[in-house]
Amino acid sequence: MYQHNPSIQTNLFKLFCCIVFILSALGIAQGQGKVELKLNDSSYFESQGVNMLVFSNWYDGNFSDAKISGIEIIHHGERTVTNGDLRLGPTPEQWDPIPTFIERKVDRANQTIEAYLTYPEHDFKFMIRGKAHENGMLISIHTEKALPKALVGLAGFNMEFLPSAYFEKALLIDGKSEVFPRYPSGPTKINQSGETEPLPLVSGKKLVLAPEAAERHISITANDTDAGEGQLALYDGRNKAQNGWFVVRSMIPEGKTGKVIEWFITANVVPDWVRTPMIAFSQVGYHPDQQKVAVIELDKLDTAEQNARLLKVTEDGSYSEVYEAEAKPWGRYLRYNYARFDFSEVKESGL
Repeated sequence: MYQHNPSIQTNLFKLFCCIVFILSALGIAQGQGKVELKLNDSSYFESQGVNMLVFSNWYDGNFSDAKISGIEIIHHGERTVTNGDLRLGPTPEQWDPIPTFIERKVDRANQTIEAYLTYPEHDFKFMIRGKAHENGMLISIHTEKALPKALVGLAGFNMEFLPSAYFEKALLIDGKSEVFPRYPSGPTKINQSGETEPLPLVSGKKLVLAPEAAERHISITANDTDAGEGQLALYDGRNKAQNGWFVVRSMIPEGKTGKVIEWFITANVVPDWVRTPMIAFSQVGYHPDQQKVAVIELDKLDTAEQNARLLKVTEDGSYSEVYEAEAKPWGRYLRYNYARFDFSEVKESGL
């Protein structure tokens, strides 16, 4: 009779993770490429397939856990990393305090962006710097004053990762393999206030996320500084809130000044990656006599095909061409190129 042996299952899974990691490291699993970040005209770091933003956006003022600020990464067209900032908890919630933004400085000659912030109620100012370095970016936190006693054990640099981008993908912490959980099941404790507080899923000096997935593969190393030895901890923010993300965190050391934290972060790039075009059109349909224009949004390195076609869905699930016309280039807006497809001549109803 067959008997289930969980230890065998665990060992096989770990072996699978190791095999995937080896293939990924050799560039065999999927296309691999190096990031070559440069500050662009829009004042963020750019490489084909990866953009790294340093406080290009700010929290909207309504919710302190809005996923729109700090240091962010747009990875193969998806914003999968955000809220790289100094926060007072491992997995901040919507009413938790945020720092006050002072100013942002862009230094193109040295390929750096610096953001200056403060927690005014604690008279604590700090600077976060992003600098293009080798095949990634150095992120460092600098302070002129030591951490106030009220913030010791609370203040740390956080960066949040989109859970759905990493569900059931591998992670490596100092070479040891684990898996991102699909459901929030991380360890917790009850703090002095009687509230549930997440504990780290893993901790160490180097964290590799999704080494087997070329489009989501990211590596973070906590460098040592004059303030002490760098350490990373990974938390599952979903243990506290439904909209929680995975959070990577390093604590600000007590009694130290200068460069108190430094990370080196790099994101894998699929060679020659170009974002899939997005087509915007009316979701409620059109009156037969009104103007009908679809807007085609393209990667800045992409160009529109000369013509676009309107297809009709038939009862048997096949498609028939109804109309074809030029996709006329419109121009650039922010991050994308645009074209317009005018099919106003079509009067026939259908899907």
